[in-house]
Amino acid sequence: MSKTIASLLAGIAVILVGGILFLGTYNLPAPTQPMELQIPNDRLSLQ
Repeated sequence: MSKTIASLLAGIAVILVGGILFLGTYNLPAPTQPMELQIPNDRLSLQ
């Protein structure tokens, strides 16, 4: 039972470390066009 839990925790740790390393080293491309979001006036009211 303890070997199963240890291997499960080790697998989760490997996935987490791999994900952190991937996100830390992956070079995201810059947006090619400007983004404009239309926010309706109803969302800006103070009511």
